[in-house]
Amino acid sequence: MLKVVVGLVRTQGLDHEAFCDHWLTEHVPLAEAIPGLERYTTSLPRAPEESRYDGFAGLYFADEAALETALASEAVERTGADLPNFADTEAGFQTIVEETVHVE
Repeated sequence: MLKVVVGLVRTQGLDHEAFCDHWLTEHVPLAEAIPGLERYTTSLPRAPEESRYDGFAGLYFADEAALETALASEAVERTGADLPNFADTEAGFQTIVEETVHVE
């Protein structure tokens, strides 16, 4: 299982509530259309005013082939094109990890 971990920072001038509203109501449906996406999670900080990040996303893929198919898709293009509408793409981060579950 491969996981894309994304740390999101809201765009300047957008409050945390507006960031969350766009992310969860506009952006998530775009991501749901990504081919091969097996699981998509969002995480919000309990105290956003104390956090460097406004939220985190986890996108799960079965293997490298599924991830490559997803990355080449129009759905990923649409999802990426929406990011600047609510997230500062320079301030956030994205990385691909292999997740290990220690407690189920």
